[in-house]
Amino acid sequence: MNRKIGIVTVLYNSESVLEEFFETLNKQTYNNFILYVVDNLSPDGSLELSEKLASYYQFRTIIIKNDANYGVAKGNNIGIRKALADDCELVLLSNNDIALEDDSINRLLIGLDKNNANMVVPKIYIYGTNKIWAAGGGFIKKSGLTLHFGQEQEDKGQFNIDQKVDYAPTCFMLIKKEVFAEVGLMDENYFVYYDDTDFVYRALKEYGKELWYVSNSKIYHNESTSTGKMSDFSIKFLWRNLVYFALKNYRPLYAGYVLIYNFLYILIILFFRYPTRQWKIALNAYKEGLNLYINNKPI
Repeated sequence: MNRKIGIVTVLYNSESVLEEFFETLNKQTYNNFILYVVDNLSPDGSLELSEKLASYYQFRTIIIKNDANYGVAKGNNIGIRKALADDCELVLLSNNDIALEDDSINRLLIGLDKNNANMVVPKIYIYGTNKIWAAGGGFIKKSGLTLHFGQEQEDKGQFNIDQKVDYAPTCFMLIKKEVFAEVGLMDENYFVYYDDTDFVYRALKEYGKELWYVSNSKIYHNESTSTGKMSDFSIKFLWRNLVYFALKNYRPLYAGYVLIYNFLYILIILFFRYPTRQWKIALNAYKEGLNLYINNKPI
């Protein structure tokens, strides 16, 4: 069971969360891992703090300095390639806005073996609460969007059973190296958002891989520290990438339905929920997503 894990995390405006991330990694009962920190030219002090923390803690850390903000998808790919080149048998994709329990990685690895899975995710709590952020997830057929099981529910043990799931975010996902050899890496056209949805969808739907939720592995997620909730940036890339994802992965008839359904949702419902500026950003993002699909050959 003592397999080397490459933990890949991408930095961008991460300074406020890094100390707890490093500290809780340092307390792990399973410590045969290398941390790959991929800095996307963070404008804050993320890189400098990472270098300081790497020298303080005993686990091995490799810092990769990019000369631009390449986005989460490409940042992850850079870290994944390095981990595989260093003969890591497993890759753990990880946000750095998380805190781990002492046995989070060990329990995740046990769950991987017990369930004969290709990929596994833990129970994820909303930071500082006993409320669930994600206990695995799935797809909503009506809208083509994703959902997190148990989101914002108080944890009363209702998700204490391991289960195979159709989707989960990659904010803390342990993956066998063989998956990348077959499925490939992240589609860098996304830049951010839906890159993980696309990767998981391809792995499960096209290559028959299994993703399991491991209920006794737990982490705490401080969501959107890099991009901000409901920012112009988030709105643009969420709606743009939904279009690209649907056209790339869904059958034409269903993709058309999903795009019409969500366009009408933006046009009518979000008109009353978004400020006018952000409503226009969402509408324009639809056009950008279509152009992205037309002008880029999907991987």
